[in-house]
Amino acid sequence: MPNRIGFNTLFLEILDDSRLPSRDAYGNVAFEPELDITRPVEAYWRYADAVMDEVTKRGFFVIMSDLWYGYGKGLRMHHVTPESARTYGHFLGRRYARFQNLMWMHCGDRNPDQRLADSANELALAIRQEAPHHLHTAHMEHEFSSADFFDREAWLDVNMAYTYGASYLQVTKEHQRKDPIRPVILGETGYEDEPNAIELLPDAKKGDLWTPYRIRRNAYWAIFSGACGYCAGTRLWRYESNWRDVLNCGSSRQAPLLRRLLESRPWWQLTPDAKHELVTAGFGQWKQADHVAAAVADEGTLAVVYLPGSGTIQVALDRLRGPVQAEWFDPTSGQFQSVEGSPFDNKDKRDFASPGKNGAGDDDWALLLQTSTRD
Repeated sequence: MPNRIGFNTLFLEILDDSRLPSRDAYGNVAFEPELDITRPVEAYWRYADAVMDEVTKRGFFVIMSDLWYGYGKGLRMHHVTPESARTYGHFLGRRYARFQNLMWMHCGDRNPDQRLADSANELALAIRQEAPHHLHTAHMEHEFSSADFFDREAWLDVNMAYTYGASYLQVTKEHQRKDPIRPVILGETGYEDEPNAIELLPDAKKGDLWTPYRIRRNAYWAIFSGACGYCAGTRLWRYESNWRDVLNCGSSRQAPLLRRLLESRPWWQLTPDAKHELVTAGFGQWKQADHVAAAVADEGTLAVVYLPGSGTIQVALDRLRGPVQAEWFDPTSGQFQSVEGSPFDNKDKRDFASPGKNGAGDDDWALLLQTSTRD
């Protein structure tokens, strides 16, 4: 997807996770014999190099799956060993060490048994020996995180959450992990027009479909609960002839608007409002679909609130350190609306009522609070 749309990162799989052998667009196989990951075929990897060169030129960061274990019966997971993973890791690390925009993603859709965990560890450590500047994460089965299995591994830099439930539940738990503290990203949630485990949401039943609203809600819930990134996806994990239309779905077009809201502001200073010291009333119920997620900067110059539905919240403006400029942000159009009467004195508490339907006809909004003294 072109960078001009607003994405800054791509998830790539360096090996095909749907069939053996893995072939590139010209029919070259990745390995010969096909199941021996210690025997790479140069032609295939030259093509992979060209892809990395192109996405780098376009300004993307890359989260790269090196060996997708796979959901269900899996594929390569049956043939990998810690020894072969180590050799393969040294190969990858040496070959791609020249790139500065790369994070390796291990496992993939599977909670590993001991052999697969050992293989992931060996692969990651081998890459790190060759390319110590590269980051590492791991993709587990849904409702599990990287840290659930690799929390004590020194190579794990970024903790990836993956959930079909209300994302704030998993992200809050992962954000609160200590010793060590790691950044958390929401690596995967539902895809538009698919039913995947949607019954885990508090307001859905089995057979319902993921909609732009449900996907968007999980994105904002996650970021305002402590995640530092969100990975948008579509059902194009399988090929469809109308792939351009699928790629241009509503949830894909709306995802970069979250980046637009936060990127020019000191979002890295935001701390989740877990104790409701910012939003003191109207914050909904824990584990329910009306949960309001909020975060405030430690320096008191910035706060954000996500309302998943229409309603009124009470905000303690004294958590901010100066006159407060308040704006509503439409997560479906990217437009801002100034709150009438803004700026407000940072004294006491003030009610904010959501402004009705957003551009998509839904009821969710984000409230942006900034002080005039912010840098």
